[in-house]
Amino acid sequence: MNSTQIELISRVDRTIRRECLFKPGDTLVIALSGGADSSALLDLLSRLPDYNLRLVVAHLNHCLRGAESDDDEEFCRSLAARYAVPFEVRRVNIAEVALAERLNLEDAGRRARIAFLDEIRGRYGAAAVALAHHADDQAETVLMRLLRGSGLTGLSGMTYCNARGYVRPLLEISRSEIEAYLRCCSAGWREDASNSDTVYLRNRIRHELLPLLETYNPAIRSTLSATAEIISGDEILLEELTEQTVAKVCREGEGGVVCSVERLRALRPPLLRRVLRHVFKQVAGTLEGVGGRHINALCDMIHAERPNAKVMLPHGVVPVREYDRLRWTRSPKIESEAGYELVISGPGSYHLLSGGLLTVTETDSAQIPVTAGTIYLDPASIPFPWLLRTFRAGDRITPFGMSGRKKVKDLFIDRKVSLVDRRRIPLLWSGEELIWVAGICASERSRMDVRSIATVQVKWQPA
Repeated sequence: MNSTQIELISRVDRTIRRECLFKPGDTLVIALSGGADSSALLDLLSRLPDYNLRLVVAHLNHCLRGAESDDDEEFCRSLAARYAVPFEVRRVNIAEVALAERLNLEDAGRRARIAFLDEIRGRYGAAAVALAHHADDQAETVLMRLLRGSGLTGLSGMTYCNARGYVRPLLEISRSEIEAYLRCCSAGWREDASNSDTVYLRNRIRHELLPLLETYNPAIRSTLSATAEIISGDEILLEELTEQTVAKVCREGEGGVVCSVERLRALRPPLLRRVLRHVFKQVAGTLEGVGGRHINALCDMIHAERPNAKVMLPHGVVPVREYDRLRWTRSPKIESEAGYELVISGPGSYHLLSGGLLTVTETDSAQIPVTAGTIYLDPASIPFPWLLRTFRAGDRITPFGMSGRKKVKDLFIDRKVSLVDRRRIPLLWSGEELIWVAGICASERSRMDVRSIATVQVKWQPA
């Protein structure tokens, strides 16, 4: 090996050790496209001194460029054979996937690659998946996110190792250094013609914007890469603060996460935004799709005087403001908004569409324990059939002990019943008269007469 090869191998070795990307003797899956970057990565990892790695090459054929895509596949197959490592390949028509799932080509390709690489990693029990992203890729990523709008998380760029177990040993190496290394090895690589197509934002940044910026700062690529690394370090510290804050103001429960609105309001705006993003990721499992307008809408809802509201977020996440609670769930069962009606024909058990159970039982009127979810009625004065349904705007009841009628909505507000729970609480009707708002209020009409001969117990057990 010449000095160029020795120097680059040494630099990659230092990065691996400093960032603890993997250990000697590990199995690694190398995502090989056939381009210069991944071809160099395969060669570099095969030459690491004292590592004795078990390498597996994985190639995804996107089927986007016809014969050229097939030639890329054959090149990768021959490269794997040259290094005597296992070769795994999958062919996916990305154009068809993008059309079927309503995605752009880049997003469809990325999802297919992740699924494929994760599968191969699991099959071989690999410690990590090695990606060939380098310093120029980092500079392009930072600029792309800056142009689209991003906070510190995005501007910190790509990490050396992510939570998925994907590692980037070449993140400090430039594209020109990689190509120089391959020329020293007398190694070839494949050129993807689509990398020159400026219809893609990344390619416009690579071929148009970065060359322009180099007229202002010839070292702009390394400057952006170094800036991303500084921001990444700061981001780690801020994320630790965010996690500590989330632990103080939120808790897991009720099928999601519940946060104190009062404590959220007390946070400074930058920390509040970070906390909201953190909780979104905790519930959705990703930050993909959530942007500044979503976080701003949440902030507005938290600081608003209105005690009940909700915001629809990507991935089915619906934060619901319920007085002093902000309750986060994913794909909540709000379909009960449309309501339901159920005829209660007599004693028996009735399963409710919103969840829960209503039981009607004949009982001894001399023994009447009082509980919030139970009411006792005289079937002689309130004869079957009854109607059980969900709340509707304008519903009114004459509360027990009163002569005037009151809006059910006002009862809910007085008791601070959330919007979601309002759709679940059953209302019991006899003809046009509302007899009982389950667990909340009984009607004056439900008053028992001392001369009553028969009594039925009506018990509501929520889900």
